[in-house]
Amino acid sequence: MLTPSLMLTPETARHLTLLRTLGEPELSQYSRWQWLAWDASSRYLLSVQKQGGTPLRWWDLHADAATPRFAHSVSLCVAAWFLPGSQRLLSVTARGTLQTWSVTDGTLVSSVETGGSVASACLSSDGTRLLLTSAQGRVLLWDLERGWLVWRLEDPAFHYGCALSADGRFAAVGAAEEQVGAATRASVRLWDARTGKPVGSRTLDAQLTWNVAFTPSGEGLVAANSDGELLFLGLPGLETIRSIAGPASGAMQVEFIPGGSLLAASADTSAFVVIDVHAGQRVFAYSDLDDMQGSTANFSPDGRFVSWGMDDGKVGIWGAKPRPGAAWDVGN
Repeated sequence: MLTPSLMLTPETARHLTLLRTLGEPELSQYSRWQWLAWDASSRYLLSVQKQGGTPLRWWDLHADAATPRFAHSVSLCVAAWFLPGSQRLLSVTARGTLQTWSVTDGTLVSSVETGGSVASACLSSDGTRLLLTSAQGRVLLWDLERGWLVWRLEDPAFHYGCALSADGRFAAVGAAEEQVGAATRASVRLWDARTGKPVGSRTLDAQLTWNVAFTPSGEGLVAANSDGELLFLGLPGLETIRSIAGPASGAMQVEFIPGGSLLAASADTSAFVVIDVHAGQRVFAYSDLDDMQGSTANFSPDGRFVSWGMDDGKVGIWGAKPRPGAAWDVGN
């Protein structure tokens, strides 16, 4: 079971502590990157290991065991999510294979081919659409309920992380545009998520944009560039509203806590930080000092925990314990 934790706010997040680790140590000769995701109830947590270890694992956090409830060797798995309102999860591979799995018994439920390679992916908040990008510039939106392609386009840039806005209006991707010579120029691309029509594009003063994330309010977009900046851009014009410091090496992934007061940013240098969005200041940072691994940092939907993948293949869960004798709300 998870130790009860305070709701995470800019104040309580200053006192984050490691509450639990999941999984057994898995030695790997390769660099390791973990993609993590929670289910809507904050009961289940999954990990995709892109290199080293078992590719797809998930845990029931109501159980005391550190071993995963199920683990599968899904070749070239890129990302996975728990599908809202169901007992299924969705995985996507680099070859474009979409598979659904039963959360409760671990069986493979369905498999479908999208017909193209995948570098990054984003599931819509209602779990019905999937945005897929390739490194070479192909972008497509897949309808999961009908199992067909909604739209597809080719974009002349190198693509990295992508995002869908919660209201279903926009699709965005972090990119790098080729320049004369060896250098590239960071860029953000924005499309109408319903039709695939271009809405806007913005070049930035860096070599590339690692990732993008829409703000919970839907009023803006955060772009994480290779210079270590987190740029808040307005919609739909992509004008710069403000800039705050992220990890020095650049944030490979960013995620807002529900409500938007905190932002988690993870770098490729075995570290993650939690940022007070209003103040623009770092309130917590952690690193295991292993430059051969990295992970996404993800808030639980109930706003009480943050998870991050550790250097030995385990997954850590952080929370804020109450001070002795203090009144607080543990929730259910």
